[in-house]
Amino acid sequence: MDISLQILLFIALLVLLSKALGGLGGRIGMPVVLGELLAGVILGPTLLNVWRFSWFSGTTSLAGVGPVSLAAVINVLAGLGVVVLMFVAGLETDLEVMRSTVAPALWAATGGVILPLLGGAALSRAAGLNWRESVFIGTILTATSVSITAQTLINLNKLRSKVGSTILGAAVIDDVLGLLVLSLVIAVEMHSTGHLAGWTGVAQTVGRIAIFSGLAFWLGPRFIRFIFRQARHLHGPHTVVAVALVICFLFAFLAESLGGMASITGAYLAGLFVAATPNHKEIIDDLRSMANSFFGPLFFVSIGLQINGRHLGGHFGFFALILLVAILGKILGCGLGSWATAFSVRDSLIVGVGMIPRGEVGLITASIGYAAGVVSGEIYSLVVVLVLATTLLTPVLLRYCTSITEAEAETIEGTPVLAEVSMDQWSE
Repeated sequence: MDISLQILLFIALLVLLSKALGGLGGRIGMPVVLGELLAGVILGPTLLNVWRFSWFSGTTSLAGVGPVSLAAVINVLAGLGVVVLMFVAGLETDLEVMRSTVAPALWAATGGVILPLLGGAALSRAAGLNWRESVFIGTILTATSVSITAQTLINLNKLRSKVGSTILGAAVIDDVLGLLVLSLVIAVEMHSTGHLAGWTGVAQTVGRIAIFSGLAFWLGPRFIRFIFRQARHLHGPHTVVAVALVICFLFAFLAESLGGMASITGAYLAGLFVAATPNHKEIIDDLRSMANSFFGPLFFVSIGLQINGRHLGGHFGFFALILLVAILGKILGCGLGSWATAFSVRDSLIVGVGMIPRGEVGLITASIGYAAGVVSGEIYSLVVVLVLATTLLTPVLLRYCTSITEAEAETIEGTPVLAEVSMDQWSE
């Protein structure tokens, strides 16, 4: 079967199954994104492993590119999907609330880097791994990707809250801190093997992040306002949304290629800047439907497709312990940082839980370390499963924590009934 037909058939199956399981999850009080993740687990190597079927396992040769597989195409589309999702998250962030949460976000991000790094490295070392692999595992645990947290908060109508803004702000800071730690680990590895340029790489990374961040916040809003003024001369339906997507992809490209940051960080910053323009309501309405119907399911199912529970093998005990460190490290580190800045215990808990998923940021970190020869293939496989497990668990924990908070709020108001999310919220 031609690969273009494979793509059509697979995406139809992917969207149908993700929406069916997402709707089922909503009916039983679970986040929609969890159902979409489970759809990927079912289709992936853990259970069905659809890539082994002839309909989805073929490749085709493209002129000047070479052989291309369906799995590679889906990964590219999923990468596009997460960029759009984070752009929407930026659009839906309340800028005034975010400005008031800079201090909590900074403290939460700092605690969420230090505790997982130390805990992961210490546990790995106690399990018999060498210092190089131990520190690298700790470095992966510092990563945070709030793509799934952002989508869950949107479904729960919590994204524009003080807690939601703190989580997103802390995730941006966390990306910067985590990248610096990763650069330092790679530099040490290169130095130990005689490549003195490793330390130069750290300095370059720090400089790129600082310069890009400064320019983005200084020139970004001005550039976006200029682009939208010029867009008024264009005619046709949905022109404003098209221009917004151009800005999103451009910032994502510049963040990774020039700033040394994750592309999703650039997309989120673009969303923040576009949110300050008069057209942001129209843009949000159009992009939200695109994200919920196509880009969201595509990305979340792709994460589940990468999970292979069979890789755990005889390392299940170590995996369970390192997963516990990954969860508690973020809850305690980010939670204590928020609590120190006058957040309530419940809100601090939600911030900590919201920072648990490592997502594609953790996967990128793992792949960089593996390519640099820091860890073996066996450890790399275990870490990938660990990263994806945190991504699967977060929607459940976040939904549970927010339901407890809502129940307490209703009790205070004199209605001691457990709060529930309306079915209308899950229908998206």
